[in-house]
Amino acid sequence: MFKNSASLQGRCWIWCGMVLFFACAGPVSTVHAQELSDSIIQRRINFLQKSLLADQQGTKLWWYSWLTGYGTAAAVQGAICFSGTDKATRQDMSVGAITNLAGLTGQFISSFQPVSFSRKACLLPERTSGEKLEKMTQLEKMLADRSLMETESRHWKAHILCTGVNLSSGLITWLAFNRTIWDGVINFGMNCVITEAQIWSQPIRARRALQRYEKCFDKKVSATEFRPKIDLNFVVSSNG
Repeated sequence: MFKNSASLQGRCWIWCGMVLFFACAGPVSTVHAQELSDSIIQRRINFLQKSLLADQQGTKLWWYSWLTGYGTAAAVQGAICFSGTDKATRQDMSVGAITNLAGLTGQFISSFQPVSFSRKACLLPERTSGEKLEKMTQLEKMLADRSLMETESRHWKAHILCTGVNLSSGLITWLAFNRTIWDGVINFGMNCVITEAQIWSQPIRARRALQRYEKCFDKKVSATEFRPKIDLNFVVSSNG
């Protein structure tokens, strides 16, 4: 009888020990899982911030380079047009100056602009797990927006618009100035080479970064159906 009582008491101690073990191990496991989740989120945030900064730098370099090129060419051709004596040269320079002014204007109205998303990203708070998750979501939207913008800026509409301007330049050279058709063709061809080089030299860093992000973190970020809405209220409030 005493033997059975001792055995039963021993089993009770074992069960109590197991209950205490799992009761203590449960919160530890939960905290460890939470830390792992925060670590992954932080890795994503770092990746997205670096990608947005690299995209901004590349876009600025492209945008200001072409802006300077068009502005300088328009100024030089305009000066030659007003100071030159040869009729054909003045005609070519006048058309070239107008075409370059059109290219200069296009830089300002184009959807491909050097938006400073990287600076806005620094304003987003990340003090708590909830804020980190929200920041990661907003950064994903920013990168998806840039990727979509890069796709749209190389769309067929951009090529058609530039071709229309170049065709007008060629027709003016040929018909309005009563030059040969080959003068018009040469004018059209040279302008097409310039505008196509401008379009195809546009950086695609955001698109490539988004592809790497989806591959590295196994997460699909939609950037083809619509431009994701960025919560600017969240950005503004984070600075307050």
